[in-house]
Amino acid sequence: MTRKYKVDEVFGVGVGNSTPAYVDRGNLDSVFKRGLEASRHVSVHGGSKQGKTWLRKRGLKPEESVVVQCTTTSTSVSILEEALAQLGVTAKLGRTQTGSLTGEVGLSSAVKARFSVPFLGQASGEAGATAKATKASESETQEQFFAQTAANLHWVAEAVTRSQKRFVIEDFHYLPEEEQRIFASWMKALGEYGCHLVIIGVWAQSHLLSYFNGDLEGRVDDIHLEWSNEDLHAVLTQGAEALAISFSETLSNALISDAYGNVGLLHRLAHEICILEKVDDAQAGFEIGRNASLTDARRDVAAQMSGRFETFAANFVRGMRRMPEGLVVYLHLLRAFTASDDADLLAKGVDSRDLLKAIQDEGISLRGSDLTQALERVDQLQVKIQISPPVLTYHRAGKRVQLVDRAFLFFRKYGEHTWPWDEPDEIDNDLAGSAPLDLFS
Repeated sequence: MTRKYKVDEVFGVGVGNSTPAYVDRGNLDSVFKRGLEASRHVSVHGGSKQGKTWLRKRGLKPEESVVVQCTTTSTSVSILEEALAQLGVTAKLGRTQTGSLTGEVGLSSAVKARFSVPFLGQASGEAGATAKATKASESETQEQFFAQTAANLHWVAEAVTRSQKRFVIEDFHYLPEEEQRIFASWMKALGEYGCHLVIIGVWAQSHLLSYFNGDLEGRVDDIHLEWSNEDLHAVLTQGAEALAISFSETLSNALISDAYGNVGLLHRLAHEICILEKVDDAQAGFEIGRNASLTDARRDVAAQMSGRFETFAANFVRGMRRMPEGLVVYLHLLRAFTASDDADLLAKGVDSRDLLKAIQDEGISLRGSDLTQALERVDQLQVKIQISPPVLTYHRAGKRVQLVDRAFLFFRKYGEHTWPWDEPDEIDNDLAGSAPLDLFS
C-alpha cells in the first residue's frame, strides 16, 4: 500500500475536480456530456458546495467555454456584454421596456479573422457545385454578420457559435428574480439560433428555467445535484485509498451522518480528521477510528463556519433594521425556520402554513398574507445583505422555504452560537430612515 497523495490533494474545499476522491454518482459525467452534445440548454443546480462546478469543469475544458460569473450587481444585459467581451467583441447593450435586446456591437480585424468561416475543400462534379453553393451562402452570411452593428439575440448567438465555445453562466442565483425571468425568455431565442447555454446555480427547485419561461419546457436538461449516503461513502473510500489509509466503518458512518448529504462538508470533515491524525506522516495502512479527533474536527469545522452563519443571522436582522416595514415578520420567520426539524429541512423544506403555525404558536399575531410577502422577498434580501452563497430560498410554486446550505444544520448542531432573537436587546427598524433597504432596486 503506497501513498501517492498528500491530504490537501485529496480532501478539502479547495481540491480540484482531479481529486482521487471524485465520484461520478449516477454517471452524471456522461449525462452532462450528452446534454452538451444535444441541441438543448443544460441547467446544473443544487445546494451550496455540492460539486456543480466540478461537474462542469470535467465536461468542459477552459478553452471550450466562455464563462460568465454572476455577482450581486449582474443583469441579463451585463451577462451578454461580458460574454461578448471575452470573445473580443465591443458591445454596448440595453433592454427595451418589452424585454427585447438592443444596442451596438463592434468587431476588430483580429476578431473578424478568428470568426471567419474556413474555406471548403476542393471537389468536382455535382459535389463541387454543391460545395461552391454552400461556400457562397456561408460567405454571404459571414459578410452580413461582420457588417451588422445593431445588436440582437441572433447576432449574439452567432458570435458565440462562431467562437466554437460553450456559453456558461455560473452563480445564476445572484440575479434578481426579474432578471432571471428576462434571461430565461431570451434563452429560447438563443437556443433556436444555435447557442445553447450551461446555467449553474444554487437553488432547490427542479426545472426553474421552465418555471420562468414555459417555452423552455423540453429544451433544458435539468441536473439536480444530490448525494446519497452510498455516494458519500465512495468519496471516503476512494480518498482513503489514495492516502493509503482507511476509515473505520464507525467513523465513516459518523462523518456521513454529520455531512447531511453535502459533499463539500464531508470533504471538510475528512480533511480535518486527516490533519489531526497527521496522515501525511503516518505509515501506510493506518486505520482511523472514531476517537477524540472526531470531536475536535467537529468543533474546528463548526468554528470555521461561525463567521458565515453568525453574519447571516446578524445581517438578516441588520437588514430588517433598515426596512421601513415588515420587521417583525422577518424576525419571526427566521427564528421559526432555524427551529425547524432536520427532517423537514432536508426534505422539501418547510411549508409556509407550518411556518405560520409555528410563529402563531409562540403567541405572535401574524397574517398569512404578511408572511407570504416576506417569504417572496427572502432571496433578494439575502443578496442585498451580501449573504453569499444563500442559506435559504423560497419555492413559490410549492409555497415552501428550503435550505440550500446544509452546513447550516451542522453548525446548528455543533457550533457555539447565540441567535439575535435570543439576545435581550429589542430589535427595531431604527435604521429605516438613515439607511433604508430597497429590495427592488
